[in-house]
Amino acid sequence: MDEASYESGTPILVLVPLNGAARKATENVLNGYYQYLDSEQFPTGLWINLSDPSKPTCTLGRAHTDIHLPDAKTSKGSAFISDLHASFEFIPETGAVLLWDHSGNASVEPFTPNHVSGHSWTVKFRSHTRRSVVVARGINSYVAFGKDKWYQFEIQWHSEAMYGFNKEHPYILGPAQSSPKRYVELEKLGGGAYGTVYSAMDTTTGLLIAIKRFHSLSGKYLTFATREVANLRKKELRQHPHILRILDSAGGGEKEDWGEIFMPLQRGSLKDLLGEMETEARRWELSNVVLRQMLLALECLEANRIVHRDVKPDNILWDLDEHGLYTFCLGDFGLSNDPKVATTTAGTAPFMAPEVFYRQRQTTKIDVWSLYATIVWMRDGPFRATCSSLSAHELHTHLTETSKLPEYSNVRRMAAWHPTQRPSPSQQLHILDNGDYDDFDERGGYAPADPVDPEDDLANQFSSSMSLGGTSTNPALSYGGSGSSDYPAGPNSPEVAYYEPYAPQYPYSAGGGRGHHGKSSAGNYEPLPMGSSDGPREPGSPLRDAWVAPYGNAYTPLDSQATAVPDGMVTAIPVGDNASYTTLVDQRGQPGSSSQAYFDEGQGGYPEYDEYLEERRRLKGKNRSCM
Repeated sequence: MDEASYESGTPILVLVPLNGAARKATENVLNGYYQYLDSEQFPTGLWINLSDPSKPTCTLGRAHTDIHLPDAKTSKGSAFISDLHASFEFIPETGAVLLWDHSGNASVEPFTPNHVSGHSWTVKFRSHTRRSVVVARGINSYVAFGKDKWYQFEIQWHSEAMYGFNKEHPYILGPAQSSPKRYVELEKLGGGAYGTVYSAMDTTTGLLIAIKRFHSLSGKYLTFATREVANLRKKELRQHPHILRILDSAGGGEKEDWGEIFMPLQRGSLKDLLGEMETEARRWELSNVVLRQMLLALECLEANRIVHRDVKPDNILWDLDEHGLYTFCLGDFGLSNDPKVATTTAGTAPFMAPEVFYRQRQTTKIDVWSLYATIVWMRDGPFRATCSSLSAHELHTHLTETSKLPEYSNVRRMAAWHPTQRPSPSQQLHILDNGDYDDFDERGGYAPADPVDPEDDLANQFSSSMSLGGTSTNPALSYGGSGSSDYPAGPNSPEVAYYEPYAPQYPYSAGGGRGHHGKSSAGNYEPLPMGSSDGPREPGSPLRDAWVAPYGNAYTPLDSQATAVPDGMVTAIPVGDNASYTTLVDQRGQPGSSSQAYFDEGQGGYPEYDEYLEERRRLKGKNRSCM
């Protein structure tokens, strides 16, 4: 076989012998079909072309294989070559090539020769049950077969597939802080307040996964990461088809200020998918699929005493099943917590339940409200376009008024202001299936969670959750789905404020503006800070000390969220007790501009707002029931 069969973008590699045994195997007459010949027709390597869809695998061994490796015996011993010893497999979904060890003595081994001076990653097999590893240009360039590295070859690439990867530069392997390399990094997908998400290729399977890399593992960041990993490790969540499961984790040791979790890579978010829908009728049809599947996810969370607290389109991810049907799963559990201890304001403004805004008791009913708001967001184009400009009272009023429409009759109770009048996920599924509804009172409190060992501080909890090696009592998580017992989120579980109200996108107009349904209304885009129906936050109010990012892209880098106004949604993190009105994103101008007066009562500067303040003072005390 010669280079005439070269085809760009397909995997073609040559095994070049490095020692005498490998040279003899290369020259063996049984390997004539695979011999790579030089100008003098002398075999200098074994040519492997995996571009034929009908034969994506090339096998090596001593019997009935493509490439023959004799089980030679010398005075030094024996190669101990199995009938089927190894194989190279092409993964058409990603363009990766896997090296498989089928030997009975685990004697297929990527290695680095002593004489090699260039850069090449050597990635070992990670599992005893699945013996496969990615090979690519600069990754596992040297491989040995048989006991004591009997046959030694260098892999030289004539063509690679590796779809989406830049083949002109060395591949980046990770985690960067760990010697076992678990993935080949592809590209950054985005980032939130305490983590960045990347797409990557799993070095074991050759398939794409998502990597969530935490910015830091100290203070509040450790709290969020610990809670997210602990909740996602629960068996019921890992097995649920509509909850984004955790595959594995790395880092998070007692003295390590880094951590990563690995998850299946989805095709995108509901927010992005909805933008591809051409008609409102199609969006409405899709909303029914989202509604049912997310109720199933919330039902699982309720059974495990978990409240998500940030259900929104950005955190609902989609893929297609084997029949080409949409499947949705709930992701991003950074704000999740046990409802017994969830008290601080958390979430994303247009989807936050009234009791979250006003610091009342939080139950799984807040996720029911958020899901309802997401369904309205999908079905109602004007609301989708302008929800960021509405005050909390306007948001909640609009959502409850919308629920009174005939077409919302089967989800009407999801929009009840008081959580006791909202159905649980199971009850709402019953309503969808049967069309009937019986009045009910709020069910009793949740059973107390298992106690937390007082000696287990957050670092130790996170270490056991994300340990690479594990212990007898806290085994490490694996791709096979094994794991330790659930982390008990008890009354000692810390709670950290994590909130982002949306900044209005439109300036206030005293003379009238366009309402969120396109109707003219006087001052409809009144720039009221989110979380209050009657004016700016006062000291001690629930949302005063929140770091405010606009209705922005969830993947905006953290250091740019405070000044940019991207197109999307984001949940941001408070900067601490020193936050003030002047540090917030100014809804009339840039931070630090003369429009700071907008935040400071009594300084004037905006006549229409002064009139509003005067009216507010007159009614002060009468509207407090709204709070």
